[in-house]
Parts: sequence; structure tokens; C-alpha cells
Amino acid sequence: ICAMTGDGVNDAPALKQAEVGVAMGIRGTEVAKDAADIILQDDNFASIVDGIEQGRLSSENLQKSIMYTLCSKVPQVAPTFAEVIGLPSALPVKQVLLIDIGTDIWTAIAYALQPAESKLMERKPRHPHHEKLVNWKVLVYSYGFIGQIQMAFCWLMFFWASPNIMSLQLPDGTWKERKYYTSADDLADIEGSTVYYWTLVLGQIAAAISTTTKMQSVFGLGGRPYCFPNMTLNLMFLGEVLLGLVTIYVSWMAAAFQTAPLPWPSLLKPLIAFAGICLADEVRKFIFRHLEAEGKCGFEAKDDSDDDSSEEDSTEESSNEESSVEIKMKPLLA
Repeated sequence: ICAMTGDGVNDAPALKQAEVGVAMGIRGTEVAKDAADIILQDDNFASIVDGIEQGRLSSENLQKSIMYTLCSKVPQVAPTFAEVIGLPSALPVKQVLLIDIGTDIWTAIAYALQPAESKLMERKPRHPHHEKLVNWKVLVYSYGFIGQIQMAFCWLMFFWASPNIMSLQLPDGTWKERKYYTSADDLADIEGSTVYYWTLVLGQIAAAISTTTKMQSVFGLGGRPYCFPNMTLNLMFLGEVLLGLVTIYVSWMAAAFQTAPLPWPSLLKPLIAFAGICLADEVRKFIFRHLEAEGKCGFEAKDDSDDDSSEEDSTEESSNEESSVEIKMKPLLA
């Protein structure tokens, strides 16, 4: 796209015609300001770059927040289908609501304060028409990658870390129907769903840590570490853990959300899920950074409907190498 700056009356037609017209706020004429899309308050061209960076950061953080929110939907829905085939109840509706409203929503809001990744301004911009904010990459990552890993760990812990869940399995391999439950069976089922819930809580914290960056390593695995710069998000992690423990060990909360106190082994084993999710995404980031370095992985969406434009874009980018300013500004404003 084309961005135009101007301050005089003669610049008004160009400001109006350009995709983005930027008028000077101090020395610009009223005609130029009326024709422009953006008014530069301090007449400093560096502010344009700052504005682009803030716009990119806002878009990135909103997308990351959506990615994080969608991750938990797979392990939340899976128990419903599992009950159809006769498995014990793994996640009551009350616990689903507690995760969505009690923890996920506040963590998702905290993404607004997330600082930029180190190479945010070096990336090519996403195509406004062919790469939407919620695109197939977001869905594949949330539903097909992190969500699937979360679900696998939740079921693993449900059967492995639950104290007595296997007591509900009959000798022929089927599971006892709820209408035949004894009080001990009810407790075993509740303990199993509690382990599933606790694993999902830790899995969502791991998903939040993973989605804070798309390519940059959080822990420094094969690249510059991003660490945990957003203290608000860190407090949300702590809040999720505390709320989960309160829900499990405070009697009136346990009664309200159908949980049961867990022995320490059952409480600690789901940490494997936390570590596994973080490690899996760090490996993914490492692979994509390697592909990016080899030029096999890009951030922009290709316009398949206009193959001829790609050759023109390559020629235009090559010509822009004559000016360092153009080299910097073109990929930002494109």
C-alpha cells in the first residue's frame, strides 16, 4: 500500500488518494488535515514508526489472547463425547464455567499489557484481506496443537493420577454406569474429575506462557529469551493456581464445584503436563525459527489470486535498497 505525508494545500489530493494519508499537525494546513487519515501531532516522522509498532503490538496481543482462550476448548469438550461411549464424567459443567469465567477471561485481558517480541518490526505485515486476525494458523495452533496436547495430558492424568478412578472399571473392560454407583464410586469419580480439572488449570497456564510469543523463545531455547516481562500476567498465573487449590481444598468451594481433596502425588503429577506443553511449544518455535532463517517460513499471507503482483513486489523491494529510510519504512507500511 502507499502512505503519503504532507502539510500543504497542494498535498491534499495525494493525501486523499493514498491508502494512508498522514498530515502534519503543527504546520499542516486545515485542508491537508481534512484530507488525511492520520494527523501527526508532533510533526515527527519517527512517531509514524512508533505508531506502527503500537498498532502491530495491539494486533499481536489480541491474536495471542484469542489463541490462548481457544486452547482450552478441546479438553473442555472432550469429556462430553467421552461420556457418550461410557467413560466416567471427567469435567462437570460447573468446572468448565469456573475455568472460563474464573481464570481464563482475566488472563486473556492481561495480554493487553504484553510487551513486543524482539523481531516484531522486522516481520512482514499480514495481508489485510488474505490473513485475518483469526485465521487457519490460529485455529490449527489452538485446536490442533496446544489443545490436543492439553487433552492428551488431561486424560492421561485422569486415568494415571486419580487415586481410585480405575475402581470404576468392570472386569470386562467397560465402566460402571452412574446409576449403580456406591458412595465410594461417587468419590472416585469426583477425584478423577478433580485431577482432570487441575491438569487443565496447569495446562492453561502453560498455554498462556507459550502463547506470549509466536517465534521468540520464552526460556532461551535456541534463541534470545523473552522471560516473563508482564507482571500482570504473572499475577494471573498465581491467581489461577490459588483459585484451583482453593476449589480443591476449601470444603464449601469443593461442594459447589464438585471437587474432592487430592493426595499430594495426584496434585504433583499434573506438573508433567505443564512441562510437556511448554517444552512442545518451545520445540515448535525452535523449528520455525530455523525455517525462517533458511527462508522457508514467512509471516505474510500470499495472494494466490494475483500471481503477477509478486514479481512486481520483488522488483519494487529491490529498488528500495537504495535508501535506508525506504528499506525501513516500506515493510512497515506495506
